[in-house]
Amino acid sequence: MTHKRLMSKNFPIRDNSRQFAAKTLALVSLIIALLLTACGELEFGVETKVSGGRPVVTVVTTTVAQIPEGMVLVTVTPSAQATAVDEATVAGTAVATQPSEAVATAVSTQPPTAISTNPPPASTRPLATPVPPQSSATPTVAWAEIPNGLIISPDAVSPGDTVTVNYSTNAASALLCAAPPLSDQWQCQSAPLAGPFDFSVDPTTRTNLNLELRAFLDGSTAYSSAVLLVFCPEDRWFFTGPPTTCPDGPPMETAAAIQRFEHGLMVWLEDGQWWVEGETIFILYDDEYQSLESIPQEGMPTGPMPDDEYSPPDGRFVPESGFGLIWRDNSWMRQRLGWALAPEVGFTTTVQREITNQGMFIYFWDDQDQLIVLSGSSGHWAERSQP
Repeated sequence: MTHKRLMSKNFPIRDNSRQFAAKTLALVSLIIALLLTACGELEFGVETKVSGGRPVVTVVTTTVAQIPEGMVLVTVTPSAQATAVDEATVAGTAVATQPSEAVATAVSTQPPTAISTNPPPASTRPLATPVPPQSSATPTVAWAEIPNGLIISPDAVSPGDTVTVNYSTNAASALLCAAPPLSDQWQCQSAPLAGPFDFSVDPTTRTNLNLELRAFLDGSTAYSSAVLLVFCPEDRWFFTGPPTTCPDGPPMETAAAIQRFEHGLMVWLEDGQWWVEGETIFILYDDEYQSLESIPQEGMPTGPMPDDEYSPPDGRFVPESGFGLIWRDNSWMRQRLGWALAPEVGFTTTVQREITNQGMFIYFWDDQDQLIVLSGSSGHWAERSQP
């Protein structure tokens, strides 16, 4: 079969996209018709789409059995956004110069989209550990509680005044009780399960008060307390220039003994009004003091002790009786106090106690009518003259 070389004819491109598309389609149809006449074995499909008002022609060539020598195959795919196509593009998009058995694909102006045959990489994120659902219900407490304690405002009032008591409880019932500090003379009244709650101070009160909240639930009891200071006139104290608030009780007279040392004092009170009832020995050093509530009775010497082991210098003494037993048995106490400056002296004194939010204070006369003040919270003491 004799083939004639067909040269592609140049068509001028106009701005009118519809005319361009029509002429292009006519050119393609002419070429296909010639091929069908020459070989009769070319299969093709034409798909026309309209997008944005302009036709898009896609020519798909599927099989070429025999391509005549020098035959030019042209695939034209104008895009809707194209504004101009030069003549060289239309004339020389694809050229086959050798006869062959081949599979031709359409020429596209867009690069092919790569299709990966590999599976996507596995995620490197760790697997989350499942968390069991949490209950939003508040657990029920099976015992009495006063979570935030007892708060009073103000903390110092006059007899007959009202104080605001604030608190919260987990309880079925509650009581608010009042008593002089370190006593069991409680007076209680029913209280709400949560504050604020107004408490009236008895007009006859002449001591500071310990307020105690008691909460009850299923046989359990919770306690919370605070000290309420009550203002008292000066005549409630046994000395002048006292604190402005009340003592925890009237002044008490008691038997006493005192001995002075190079660096302090030793004082014995038959009724020490300390944390426990009964006699108390106070050892007062230069800068602090300590108390001894438990005093040995067996083997207590009643007279002068021999100075076989201790030879005091002139004008100094070895303590006797109970003071002497404690002084001899405690080397560290002996070193801190030094030698006694004079023999011990017995006398009668007056003692009064005060309980505040800062702790306990003890007031008493010494043998020279000096007021001694002991602070239970700081562990310090002072001695002062009366104004």
